[in-house]
Amino acid sequence: MKKMYRRWLLVALVADLCVIGWLSIRSIAEQVPDTMLTYVGKEEELFSGLPLTVKQDKSVETLNFAGKEKATLKSEKKGKYSVDVKLFGVFPLKSVDVKVVDEVYLAPSGEPIGIYVETNGLLVLGTASVEGKDGMLYDPATNIVKSGDYILKMNGKAVKTIKEFNEAIQKAGNEKMVIRIRRNDQETNVSIKPVEVKDGSSKLGIWVREDTQGIGTMTYVSESGAFGALGHGITDADTGTLMNLSGGELFNTEILDIIKGQRGMPGELEGYINMVADNCIGTIKNNTSLGIFGQLSTEYRKSEEMNYMPICLKQDIREGKAMILSNIEGEVNEYGIEVEEIKRNSTDNKGMVIHVTDEKLLKLTGGIVQGMSGSPIIQDGKIIGAVTHVLVNDPTRGYGIFIENMLNHGN
Repeated sequence: MKKMYRRWLLVALVADLCVIGWLSIRSIAEQVPDTMLTYVGKEEELFSGLPLTVKQDKSVETLNFAGKEKATLKSEKKGKYSVDVKLFGVFPLKSVDVKVVDEVYLAPSGEPIGIYVETNGLLVLGTASVEGKDGMLYDPATNIVKSGDYILKMNGKAVKTIKEFNEAIQKAGNEKMVIRIRRNDQETNVSIKPVEVKDGSSKLGIWVREDTQGIGTMTYVSESGAFGALGHGITDADTGTLMNLSGGELFNTEILDIIKGQRGMPGELEGYINMVADNCIGTIKNNTSLGIFGQLSTEYRKSEEMNYMPICLKQDIREGKAMILSNIEGEVNEYGIEVEEIKRNSTDNKGMVIHVTDEKLLKLTGGIVQGMSGSPIIQDGKIIGAVTHVLVNDPTRGYGIFIENMLNHGN
């Protein structure tokens, strides 16, 4: 019996060691990026402190590796390459895609911006019942259109405004309408019959929205005048849908008030957007999940002092002290933060967990508030990313996006 017990104990011990080993290997693999950028002519130390070795395909001669104690990479030529990473020089761990590029310089901003965007079609918020002139309730659009759809045409005619939407319905009367919608990037036609109501007008029972506006923070300006902002996309407040835009504009804005963040209740920057032509500073070209991107006007660029600095690649970002740039006091100021966690394989806008430590900022805002999204994060004189989200249960903490992730979407 004792012999059987020892045998089972040995099996359990071996199983535990295997699980611990597997978890350790998985932990190491998560610290190695799936993709990485490096600069032409720069010697890049790889995977410092990890028991890893790298090997390139013999046919690739532009990547040079040196050092047995630590691996360093250097290339004198731009290009895309793949290197194999092994644990202890024996066990294959993963293949890393390396992209060699020229060094990138950007001017960090931190300025508040007023955002006005035009949707590509009318965004459907939802459907509702309609009381007909006979007193009965009807659901003409239920299960035909749904929240997040875009209405493009009605009876063959493009509709861009709520006014045009309503005019098309009244023109149709109680005859079936052919409505062109876009759903998940696919366009299709649907048929809906309006309901005549007691006042003699017709209704479809569809709630729609056209344009939207809001306040955010500009992250960076490139040497060509291209900008990136927010670090996340513009989504509809009611549906959470990433808005499909036909265009948009940036405006100078003024912060009027600050609602401090509290546990369970995010704060907010309140501002005024004067949407007149003279106040327009740029155009929005793309709305993506990792930010909004476009081009600043020549006049605005001439009026602003641009201080360019290099970006920090994600493998060089470290946990520890950093700062954010934000204009919440009438001018852009630096506020201290800590980078608490780095998720190097993140492809979304939550690659870093950050913690606001600056006493002045905590007194003013309580931490991270809505409207600060896009505030650039600086570490060791380089742009590492931007603020994107606040943790609702702890407004002193939030997420940041890697600057190279923003650039990948902005280019």
